[in-house]
Amino acid sequence: MHSRIVSFSPACQRCGEENEYEMHCLFFCNSSRQVWFASPLGIRVHELPLDIKNTVVAFMERLDEEGAKIFAYTMWEIWKERCTAVMEHKNFQPQAVLQRVRVVSSVHQEGFNSQQLVVGAVHNESFEYTENDWQVITDASWDTTNKAGGGFVIYKDGSAKALGFQFFRAQDPMHAEGMAVANAISYFFQHFTLADGEKVQVFSDCWNLVQAINQEDTTDLESWRAVGVMDQLIQVMQSRQPALEIIYTRREALAQAHELANLARRTEFSYQEQPNLLELQRRHMSREIDARFFQRVTVNPP
Repeated sequence: MHSRIVSFSPACQRCGEENEYEMHCLFFCNSSRQVWFASPLGIRVHELPLDIKNTVVAFMERLDEEGAKIFAYTMWEIWKERCTAVMEHKNFQPQAVLQRVRVVSSVHQEGFNSQQLVVGAVHNESFEYTENDWQVITDASWDTTNKAGGGFVIYKDGSAKALGFQFFRAQDPMHAEGMAVANAISYFFQHFTLADGEKVQVFSDCWNLVQAINQEDTTDLESWRAVGVMDQLIQVMQSRQPALEIIYTRREALAQAHELANLARRTEFSYQEQPNLLELQRRHMSREIDARFFQRVTVNPP
């Protein structure tokens, strides 16, 4: 429009912070960021390249068929909502976009349905998983006021042994992810003891966090605020190896932890306890981990 009508502003009409090129429209505008962060794919857009073609090709190559459909449909719904907002002078509604995406993808993140647990990708080909080990499923929630929350569920032999959520302040999403993982690991070793030969596997959907910890290198982190907590996590991993490992997984595998993190951020409340039946029922959580959590594991990074 601007190239045809010079008086037409090229600035994004949703945020006014940047010219509206393809990546800004679909990913980098704050309203689009909110959609991707809360979507079933849990994409952190600050990790993406600046070129739309490279971005789309990369996701199409790395996602499975279900994930690719969700990715494409999310872009389409963001575009439709953007056009409605701009052409009809309405506010962009991230929640409306997310609701339509969730219906199509059949990934309902409202409530705690253990049937949603699936692992999408991990950090290396040597990853081995077994229900006999401990699984710590953790996630974070963050907003632009620096309010954040972390949530975790701890499983052993397929059953929930503990859950928790904690409110805290974080400077950016990766800072929040690091603090959530640190809180979950700290709680685990304060309350549980590993038997000989047992492992505890911590699952996160933040690829850069997992990569930095496993490679013991924080020099390339885009969040300098997260470096301190990452260095602490690396030290903990070193002191607990080989019994402790951190593994990348897709957002839909972390639905329960994600909702707990959202709850902590919204309510500014913290709770950590071994779950009794009443607490599980109140949060619509199953005591048993879904067997599909140990299926559909790939070795492709996001």
